[in-house]
Amino acid sequence: MTAQQKRAIYILWILVVPMMFYIALHYFPAASYDYVNLAIYMAILLATLMTSISLDRVSITLERWVIFSLFFQYGIVAEMIFMQIAVFVLLFTMKSSTPKGFRFAFNSINFAVVSIISGVIFHVFGGSLQEMSLSEFLLAGFIYASAYSIINSAIIYLFFKWLKTDTSRMKKIILWDYVTTILLLPFAITFCLLMQQFGSTAFLLIGVPFIIVLLVSSNYMKSNKLNEVLSSSTIIGHQLADSLRVKDVLLTFIDKIKGVIPYDNAYIVDFRMGENLVMLACKEGEFHNDTPTKFSFPQKRGEGDGLDVEATKLFMNKKSVEALIGYSFDTSVESIMTAPIKRNQRTEGFLILTSNQRYAFEEMHVKMVDLLTGYFATAVEKARYYERTVEKSVRCGLTGLYNFRYLESKLDEEVIRYHTGEVSTLSTIILDIDHFKSINDTYGHQSGNDLLCTFAALLRSYQTPEMTLARYGGEEFVMILPNYEKAEAVEFAETIRKAMEESSFKITPDLSEEREPTIVQMTISIGVATMPIDAKDGKELLRNADRALYIGGKQAGRNRVGVYEKEKENIPS
Repeated sequence: MTAQQKRAIYILWILVVPMMFYIALHYFPAASYDYVNLAIYMAILLATLMTSISLDRVSITLERWVIFSLFFQYGIVAEMIFMQIAVFVLLFTMKSSTPKGFRFAFNSINFAVVSIISGVIFHVFGGSLQEMSLSEFLLAGFIYASAYSIINSAIIYLFFKWLKTDTSRMKKIILWDYVTTILLLPFAITFCLLMQQFGSTAFLLIGVPFIIVLLVSSNYMKSNKLNEVLSSSTIIGHQLADSLRVKDVLLTFIDKIKGVIPYDNAYIVDFRMGENLVMLACKEGEFHNDTPTKFSFPQKRGEGDGLDVEATKLFMNKKSVEALIGYSFDTSVESIMTAPIKRNQRTEGFLILTSNQRYAFEEMHVKMVDLLTGYFATAVEKARYYERTVEKSVRCGLTGLYNFRYLESKLDEEVIRYHTGEVSTLSTIILDIDHFKSINDTYGHQSGNDLLCTFAALLRSYQTPEMTLARYGGEEFVMILPNYEKAEAVEFAETIRKAMEESSFKITPDLSEEREPTIVQMTISIGVATMPIDAKDGKELLRNADRALYIGGKQAGRNRVGVYEKEKENIPS
């Protein structure tokens, strides 16, 4: 809503509400008041307002039967006063993102107008505060209740249109409002007749039973809602458990809780060493981002910064959000939920949810988050164990590089990327240490292993994120180079060859009795092949790079780069 709309509502309240009360006082005189009965009505009204029920995600309060009964017995003025009190009470019992002053002004105007118009309709159709036959009372009461509901819904609908608010759910709300109004009408008529007949003792006959039934119904619905929450949480827990990688768990968790908790932005922050904060995953709007744009936080958590490591906390408006010291949120954020993620009673991270609506989160959401973060922590630990297991199965135990098993699958993936147009070319180079058997024979196998690890470290220094580096077997290594033309791959291979030739390696020979450190020089031979000019699939690409290594590298004298050539076989570069 705009500042102009707020101002318009406040001005309208000043013009309309006093005028409606003036009309009621001067043109619809009230019956004589019984203040004991009025006190009973007020007690029942307040008790009813404190309890709401939820039907098909629509929250409904059932105070209307008290208001109607009061109208039938004491007239428009008493009904208007009680309804204005009800509007004021509902400001504090029903949470909303709309400012309280604006809500009160609009609802006060709405029900003042509804009270006058529906009251006039009641009298026009033969309604009276005096004695009426039961049939006349029922007819006038039905028309009055129908008019009350329809006029109220019409004003709200027009108001939403004026605010340019989504009205897609209005049809459902209008239907529920009318149905509950008509269902409450018999209680209102019966209570009015009993009050006229028996006085305040009628409170025991219908007031108390109604409130008890209302409380039981409300608690039953809350219990059903809790069961739905538990069921949803269990389903989400199973979905998390099915995710085998940590990244999948993170994204699944953020996506799935969107369906049960109304957030706008979600962040999962790792809590390391009991002080360091690191962003793991975030979703802002409909998009997953590696780096948040609507949230910033310190690198270290400080004492008293408002981020609780033990319990889930709700910050329901901008004023309360100020308690999160050092954490900056987008200006549109109105509500925040922070939840510790625990494993084995230790906090290892935080879930932070934000909403652009005030009072967006409820205690039910707190219970759900507490349950889901437990599932999440277990799923993350399982995924980490899986990744460690997979990592061991695809890594060379000596050098830490990927092994041949991984190389084959990765090469297949890269070939698919080539055929789908994700990469324009695909080059492969095979690197082999020259005379490595003589190194083992001279210095021992342990020294040979040390040199393999040193060579692997040298190759890592040239590796970029898009490249794949693997140990092919023995003293042979392979690098897969997406988007490398043949000339670029040859140049890259030559750079590595020269670096190897110019390097010195210090080892402690196993076969020497003195075991004194020795400097060793090594050279390598390399073979290069490129898709699509040298091969049609991954196996052919690797085979032709291997042929280039032996024909253009080893047979040509070693310490050189062999380039695969279809017509000329392989020639040294």
